[in-house]
Amino acid sequence: MTRFVDVLQELTAETGLEYATDDMSFAIATLGCKVNQYESQLIREALVREGRKEQDFSEPGAHWYIINTCTVTHRSDAQWRRLIRQALRNGGRVVVTGCGATVYPEKIASLSEKLDVAVFGRLGEIFGVEIPSRITSFSAHARAFVNIQQGCNNFCSYCIVPHTRGLPWSRPYEEVISEISSLEDAGYQEIVLTGINIGLYQGGLAHIIERILVQTTIPRIRLSSVEPWTIDDRLIELVAGEKRVCDHIHLPLQSGCDKILKLMGRPCGASRYASILAQIRALSDSISIGSDIMVGFPTETEHFFDQSFSFVEELPVTYLHVFPFSPRPGTRAFQLPGRPEAAVVRKRASQFRELSLRKKREFMRRNLGREKEALILKAEGEDVVGMTTNYLNVSVRGKALPGQIRKVFIETLDGDALKGRANE
Repeated sequence: MTRFVDVLQELTAETGLEYATDDMSFAIATLGCKVNQYESQLIREALVREGRKEQDFSEPGAHWYIINTCTVTHRSDAQWRRLIRQALRNGGRVVVTGCGATVYPEKIASLSEKLDVAVFGRLGEIFGVEIPSRITSFSAHARAFVNIQQGCNNFCSYCIVPHTRGLPWSRPYEEVISEISSLEDAGYQEIVLTGINIGLYQGGLAHIIERILVQTTIPRIRLSSVEPWTIDDRLIELVAGEKRVCDHIHLPLQSGCDKILKLMGRPCGASRYASILAQIRALSDSISIGSDIMVGFPTETEHFFDQSFSFVEELPVTYLHVFPFSPRPGTRAFQLPGRPEAAVVRKRASQFRELSLRKKREFMRRNLGREKEALILKAEGEDVVGMTTNYLNVSVRGKALPGQIRKVFIETLDGDALKGRANE
């Protein structure tokens, strides 16, 4: 704690701002991916370990307001700009980190003298603490995210992430195993393996999963998004057949039109993607398969959009995450001509979102009458809401604590909500 106080005294001398050293508080706002959420938890644990207290970001009076930014779209940029303004109004010192801080450090720093911009590796220096290399809990979550990998070397033409996160590297599996064991000891029943491109995990994603299965007893292992060109047969077998691996996989597609996929720089074409999904579905009809779809990419004509929509309509996907194209400075797609008009993009996004709702409801109906294990997420009135292994939220009458696993029998679909009963 001495170093923490020393840093604050140095800041006071340099800026003239007053920093109390007793009962100091901090607040964190996190935007973007699961990796950002994991890194925010590392920051949180470092500060709490030094006796600092966390408060709500919306409340004034914190000594540090930490904003972990995302810059995947212009909308995420607007979100962190709003959060910076809010934090500056609240007073205290504002620290901006994450991908936005990597891309726009000078622009952010120019907003105020009460603002620090830092890549993640410099945060320990700013706070005067040692940022841990692993987490021991996951604040306000029933599940814990475990970061196994960083970076990407594909450089899709629309994507800023390889420019902000760098080339791929993998955490040593011993470190991953140790973290998962600690989280299980802390009471977590499900971990989510996450990273920038987890399919690039050194030695293979299936291999690290097999090690986790052998060397831990964590009941549930879930995968975050996996790029389809990194999938192999063994990974599919694990998702489809291993009881402790959740029957849920998210495989980004982006477009069902090969010409658009080529311009995007996506290594997996539409037909290859369809064959992967057919292979998965042949092993199990209960697996939840998610995908990402981008609309409004430059040169996406009405014909190309129709081709993409028709292709996705026939896929055995469960749900879609739909994104309008957002030009990112520094990417190859930024200068591409032929962007559809905004109204056209909104219409196309709406069509895909409606398709996603139809597919999600269809998948929900297929799960009626089935018994699934559900991880309790929260209480909701007299009910509790649990997430099944195949990524369905089910409302069940009764009491249970968040983080517990209960067997539930899925009985009814009421609008977009599944209801069931506890089976134990």
